[in-house]
Amino acid sequence: MMQNAVVQQLRQGGVRVTPQRLAIAEAVLNSSDHPTVQQIHERVQQHFPSMTLATVYSTLGVLSKSGLIQELPFAKQSRYESNVSPHVNLVCIGCGNIADADDSSEIIVRLRDQVSTETSFQVMWQRVDFHGWCPACTAAGALEASASE
Repeated sequence: MMQNAVVQQLRQGGVRVTPQRLAIAEAVLNSSDHPTVQQIHERVQQHFPSMTLATVYSTLGVLSKSGLIQELPFAKQSRYESNVSPHVNLVCIGCGNIADADDSSEIIVRLRDQVSTETSFQVMWQRVDFHGWCPACTAAGALEASASE
């Protein structure tokens, strides 16, 4: 997302735009790794050394409420992503990485619509996570299994 579009969306939501907020937004919007608060803080601190973790937390809340990003709460810690459209998150139980399943939005929208129609429940949002082993962890596990034989 272009910086001007981010500024416009924040202002439309009544959010005061500051360089720090823009830096935090860009740290999430320009990442594909679903970063944690600590990772976002580290990335932004390169340009704003005095930025506190509290500022990052509060800004992420503002960005989530504005619809720019989405919080993914997990048991250990939340992760953040810029893909707010319906999709599947692939969560590796080995390394903890999270990836978006490409081209999953159509399936999720159909499922959401079907559930809504069949139950008369007005779905406001959904989150779909598949937990398993990423290709790297699968390969490492296969190598470890063959090495121990």
